[in-house]
Amino acid sequence: MKILLLFGSFFVSYFFAGIPFGYITGRIKGIDIRKYGSGNIGATNVFRVLGKKEGIMVFILDFLKGVIPVLFFRRYGVYFGILSFIGVFLGHTFTPYLGFKGGKGIATGFGGSIALLPLTSLFILFIWILVFILSGFVSLASISSAFFFPYAYILSMILLKSKIEIPILILTIIISLLVIYLHRSNIKRLIKREEHRFFNIWKR
Repeated sequence: MKILLLFGSFFVSYFFAGIPFGYITGRIKGIDIRKYGSGNIGATNVFRVLGKKEGIMVFILDFLKGVIPVLFFRRYGVYFGILSFIGVFLGHTFTPYLGFKGGKGIATGFGGSIALLPLTSLFILFIWILVFILSGFVSLASISSAFFFPYAYILSMILLKSKIEIPILILTIIISLLVIYLHRSNIKRLIKREEHRFFNIWKR
């Protein structure tokens, strides 16, 4: 029975987080968001193509579809929380409703992280904000915060004087690698200096 519940925590989270709010918002506005901007259905592309209000709304909805399932399932144990986290992340990035092509997992992944690892999430949020302010690139901020995710978890456990749970550490490494992989096109554009920049604090 417990095994069935574990699988249930994954699949419920997967199909719930698979709801493509960015795509739905685009359709409401009369466009297919996948054909504009970066072609991504995430909040950043919605913000860029449809505007600030729509972008913020999609970010909040994507964030909540990460928070809600993980917050619910983590009550039953650490493995339920881990599988739910994996489910929401994969549901958003490989949504079953759009041919398994979704977003890059930042808002939904952060939502899942907040629900499972609150202090760790504050560290990676700090890194994201710092890199974004210094660089002006959302993608670089996302890649940087993902890279430091496992280290942020270790640091948070040290500060809390808690045991480092190997399954959770493995989870943070997997999510970190997946986020970086999903940003491979952004990395290429960053190297070529072709990536979209929101602002540049160094330019006078």
